[in-house]
Amino acid sequence: MEYSEYNDIVQHWINNVLTHCNDDAELTLKACNDIIDYGIKVNDPKLIGFGYYHISETYYCLNDGDKLFENISKAITNLQEAKSWELVARSYNILGITAMNRGNIPVALEYYLNGISCCEAYDIPMIKMILDINCGVLNMQSGQFEDAESYLQSAYSYMRQHPENELYHIYMICIYQNMCICRATQGKLEGIEEIFENIHKRHWIHADYIDKIGVLCAEALYYHKSNQLDMRDECIAQIHAGISDNMAIMDIFEDLYSYCQLLLECGDKDDEFWHVVDTLEPMIKSANITNMHMKHLSLKIKCFRKTRKYAEYLKDTGLYYELSERRENETMSMMNNVLQLRKKLDASDRARRAAEVENQLLADKSETDALTQIPNRLKLNSYANKAFTRALARGKYFAIEILDIDYFKEYNDNYGHQAGDECLIAIAKCLKAVSERHNGFCARYGGDEFVLIYENVTVDEMREYCQELKDMVVGMKLEHLHSKSSDIVTISQGVCCDIPKGEDKASDFLHIADERLYEMKKSTRNDYSVGNKNI
Repeated sequence: MEYSEYNDIVQHWINNVLTHCNDDAELTLKACNDIIDYGIKVNDPKLIGFGYYHISETYYCLNDGDKLFENISKAITNLQEAKSWELVARSYNILGITAMNRGNIPVALEYYLNGISCCEAYDIPMIKMILDINCGVLNMQSGQFEDAESYLQSAYSYMRQHPENELYHIYMICIYQNMCICRATQGKLEGIEEIFENIHKRHWIHADYIDKIGVLCAEALYYHKSNQLDMRDECIAQIHAGISDNMAIMDIFEDLYSYCQLLLECGDKDDEFWHVVDTLEPMIKSANITNMHMKHLSLKIKCFRKTRKYAEYLKDTGLYYELSERRENETMSMMNNVLQLRKKLDASDRARRAAEVENQLLADKSETDALTQIPNRLKLNSYANKAFTRALARGKYFAIEILDIDYFKEYNDNYGHQAGDECLIAIAKCLKAVSERHNGFCARYGGDEFVLIYENVTVDEMREYCQELKDMVVGMKLEHLHSKSSDIVTISQGVCCDIPKGEDKASDFLHIADERLYEMKKSTRNDYSVGNKNI
């Protein structure tokens, strides 16, 4: 998104956010709040949405799920109003991650799919790729492996075509990792080892420690399933050495949760198991996400039951029950938040559509001649350039006709300006009828001059159209006793019809048509002159 339209102070705030969003939470939050305050003061939803979005991202990194959801819902309504579609799609992605971590799979899926629809509607392929990965993970965790592989394959196809992307290696690692987990979980082990070899050969050097832990968890699963226990244990040792208490818990929890289940299956990895569980515990409590807390607690319960530590087992089982009640309340709260957000978005959509209709009406009004109710010169210029460009690109004929009413000054002088206006309205109706019949366009050029435009017509067809219009005007039999060519209102028409070439412009065709009209009127009226660019 561009923010060059803002003053230096606002751009300084924005630069602080974009520069420090990953390494200085305090500075980022302060700059975001300054942006929001200024945006509210000047009623700018683009700035307000930007501020709330990046506050949400910051709380995501700080593992604060409650504040994340509170701010992202404010972000998305403002971003939609501002038509900041990339950040709208990113917001849906964060909402999906949040809902998924809270255990609400249907809501998460809806958010992800809304984000994908937004990306498809507004051509945002990079964010769609991220959403495809997350949809793949969600479907995999729900046991929908075929759909999971389809989403992951879509993400893979996009990234393979964009190796220049600065995050190419990171996303390829993520895609490969989840493809391997999906296949290994189903027992489809063929080809997985080659994928891991490719990760280590081409991408490993670009990975950070969380990416590496995720891959190692997937490798441990594969080696366990394929009974390569030495390789499995080597991965476990690397994970054991790599995890810390300073991880973005929402990025790594599912990997480590599945990994802990694997450790329980191993039977002799209690030390490694408790190292992970104990490391995760304070981060999970800080994140305050009940579903995550319950899944973490379920690991401990399984281990206590396996090792016959019944006192600890009963204690944590009771705590699990208490958390389940809290999760029900959280689910109700989340659904309420979802419904409130949906209401806000629907209201925003209705307001946006109403504004678009009003703006279109204003635009139509500004491009419509007030007297004749056909397009005016402003609309003519826009339409002519577009039609001419199409004809030039396709190598098709372009025809432009200019006409005026014979001796209209005399008509006005003798019949009065009100009668003159009624005459102009009548002529405009004839132009509109003929142009619509032949898929053309008509406009009032100014005074008693009018212009018609046709695409993909021949010179002979233009002569037929000119004659048709002439006959219609004559057929009205509007009295004009002061005309020097007839006792009724008539028109004179000049046309340039040709295939545009090279440096031609629509204005060149209009100039030639006007010259044809001028030359013809030297000798006659109530007639037409049709030809190509060569007068």
